[in-house]
Amino acid sequence: MPVLSEDSGLHETLALLTSQLRPDSNHKEEMGFLKDVFSEKSLSYLMKIHEKLRHYERQSPTPVLHSAAGLVEDVIEELQTAPVNNEEKELLQLLSTPHLRAMLVVHDTVAQKNFDPVLPPLPDNFDDDFDEESVKIVRLVKNKEPLGATIRRDEHTGAVIVARIMRGGAADRSGLVHVGDELREVNGIAVLHKRPEEISQILAQSQGSITLKIIPAVKEEDRLKDSKVFMRALFCYNPKEDRAIPCQEAGLPFKRRHILEVVSQDDPTWWQAKRVGDTNLRAGLIPSKQFQERRLTYRRAIGTQQNPKIVKKPLCNPKLVFLIWEL
Repeated sequence: MPVLSEDSGLHETLALLTSQLRPDSNHKEEMGFLKDVFSEKSLSYLMKIHEKLRHYERQSPTPVLHSAAGLVEDVIEELQTAPVNNEEKELLQLLSTPHLRAMLVVHDTVAQKNFDPVLPPLPDNFDDDFDEESVKIVRLVKNKEPLGATIRRDEHTGAVIVARIMRGGAADRSGLVHVGDELREVNGIAVLHKRPEEISQILAQSQGSITLKIIPAVKEEDRLKDSKVFMRALFCYNPKEDRAIPCQEAGLPFKRRHILEVVSQDDPTWWQAKRVGDTNLRAGLIPSKQFQERRLTYRRAIGTQQNPKIVKKPLCNPKLVFLIWEL
């Protein structure tokens, strides 16, 4: 068997292993599989790239020029303004190809070590009325999905406050918006003197990038530990028919016998839950067990059955609306 030298790279090692594979009647499938893997061109290319990178690390070369793309632009301009022969015309055609120009741009990026992301500029009308540490500019990207947050107005200060963050929504996935944050602007529009309904409409109509000016809430330690709580619904619920829900669009409809996973019980009146087995990862609002039992008892007391609709089949326990178990 040939011996590898110390300078042999992975590519040579792979080629040697391929050449040394011998048929074996007891392991035909395994040997065939190894031979196919070692003979794969993509694996060979990866080995060569790895060797080049290792060589680059050992040599630590420095770029001759940091603006190769700019030099090519100057050469193209010179060639276009003067008579050219066939060789110069071929050079002009080569330098004008998009693949070569893209490669030169990448070269300049690496040469200049310009790897850091470029942050978006602050809005032109950004005011300095607040302490720099107390104001946060958040840029979110959403498609046709809702933002996944509800707002309310503080009765004492009049500030617009983030009331809740829907689990799995765009705001929750970003990790940049939290309950209690004060909302000052949406896409440069001041919201201090607007009604929550108007602000919700602005957020709903905004597509793509949304820029929020936020005053972060005072951070508090989480008092509740995460736990998995599952429930079987014993009634049907349609948030569009519930006048008590703070945001009908954020509600989660379900039917009797559906299994729900409760992901947040921070609000004693409105929990956040997801339907088990549903492909939609965003949570929705449902009435809490205590709240639903209270209004169910009230409706039975006055002899009416208002929304949400309760199934006509009588339950064994008139106050039982959910079967709950915790993991």
